Amino acid sequence: MTPTAITVEPIGHVATTAPAGPLPRQASEAPEATGRVVLRTDLVPGLLGLRAYRHLWLVTWLHDQPAAPRDTPLRLVPSGTATGDREQGVFASRSPHRPNPIGLSLVRNLGVDGNVVTFAGVDLLDGTPVLDIKPWFADCDVPATGD
Repeated sequence: MTPTAITVEPIGHVATTAPAGPLPRQASEAPEATGRVVLRTDLVPGLLGLRAYRHLWLVTWLHDQPAAPRDTPLRLVPSGTATGDREQGVFASRSPHRPNPIGLSLVRNLGVDGNVVTFAGVDLLDGTPVLDIKPWFADCDVPATGD
């Protein structure tokens, strides 16, 4: 059976001084820009050991998108890819305009202090809800081979 609704609670939010204007499309396009994840204090025990990892995946909810999920087009012309001007489906793109506006940012871990994780590589607005933080692993966060 397919669920009709999923409830997700943010674990915290992004705090940054990034301007409200156009953000980089990916965290790698702003490697020196810094931000912080301010975690809910009841979740601080979950940060144990996180400072040992050089890079982190931030899973976020892209809350400030103009289109409601119901109105999101399923086809678009992605920018910044090798597709040229060819139309593609939204699932073949990194567009933030998606049926579920879930963001995935690979950032550099600058440290953990209390309930704050400081990172470099900001591609998120101030106040962006954070759904999860996961360490990046050099030995498994690479594409599978065998083409």
